[in-house]
Amino acid sequence: MKFSGLRTAIAAAAALAATTSNATVINIIDLGGVTGSVAEQDFKIAAQYWANIFTNGATINLGVKFGALGPGIIGSTGSRRADFSVAGWEAAVAATRSGSWLDQNAVLPSLAGGGISGLTVGVDGSGNNDTSVTAMLDGTQTASRVLYANSALIKAVGGPLSSPGSLDGTITFSSSFAFDFNPLDGITPGTMDFLGVAIHEMGHALGFVSGVDFFDYYGYANGPGAGSLGYDLNDTSIFSALDMFRYGAPGTLDLRTGGTPYFSIDGGATALMGNTFSTGRYNGDGRQASHWKDAVGCGGQLGVMDPTFCYGQMGEVTGLDLAAFDAMGWNLTQDFRDYYRMTSADIYAAAVPEPATWALLLAAFGAMGLGARRRRARWR
Repeated sequence: MKFSGLRTAIAAAAALAATTSNATVINIIDLGGVTGSVAEQDFKIAAQYWANIFTNGATINLGVKFGALGPGIIGSTGSRRADFSVAGWEAAVAATRSGSWLDQNAVLPSLAGGGISGLTVGVDGSGNNDTSVTAMLDGTQTASRVLYANSALIKAVGGPLSSPGSLDGTITFSSSFAFDFNPLDGITPGTMDFLGVAIHEMGHALGFVSGVDFFDYYGYANGPGAGSLGYDLNDTSIFSALDMFRYGAPGTLDLRTGGTPYFSIDGGATALMGNTFSTGRYNGDGRQASHWKDAVGCGGQLGVMDPTFCYGQMGEVTGLDLAAFDAMGWNLTQDFRDYYRMTSADIYAAAVPEPATWALLLAAFGAMGLGARRRRARWR
């Protein structure tokens, strides 16, 4: 049994090394208060988790810091965005897709004259967006023809991007919350799961966003920016790659606030794993549209991209989370599995082995003649 366990440990280490060498690179840049802090390790673990999941070979740069945020806001992510034609994105996804089941079966929106069709937020008599008014995208509006895509995703699919060395996102953690930085023994009551929240916020920078949030903020009746633009957001690039899988009915994209939109990879015929999206903080269900539907209470989340965390609650990445990234253009190290679940503790344990595991691995490497110098070269 000991020999079998030793062999398993060696195999796991070898697999990890192979995955790391072929994965996306996510650089963490300290913008204030992170280097040398207890949070630094968790930021690195979160970045390495996503990097080991993806195989696109892109280099992503994320700035991280602590700062004052609004009441009840744990973390906030600002993503670099750029225009990318829907036709160009679809061509890039088709050219870079893997042989996975999801990549081979995901249905991209059909284009009419280079643009998508579907439901969107209309305008009132003064030309401002009003979330009580429904309009149709017919392929002629800018919003139907051009994505406002995350730069990280553009890199992943090999799309055109100026200044690729710039930051792809900036993640700010609230300095007002108490965090638990080691989830191995659970999340201490009265604290937030730092690693889980870091994985969540990085997910936004990597593409899990929705243009519906712009309509929600600038649209009547309740958006704080309602009436301030004086033009129709449909005349600009606004929607994300994730929005290309946001359906309200079979064959109909639903890019409005409210309603019951869902993530679908088969043209809206089914909601993958029975999911639904959140629909807007101001004019929808009270949660930003760039998330799954909020779970009731502190359990049963659809995935780590749920809009809320509870005190003492551990984050969990699910197969649904990974399917969304796979669909929008990221290639994964594994095929879609609806039963996939990785908690913050699982992810932390894989990155920071317990002392007994370290001893086992070091003994194994020593027997294989690998030098300590090589071991120290990896941050793990």
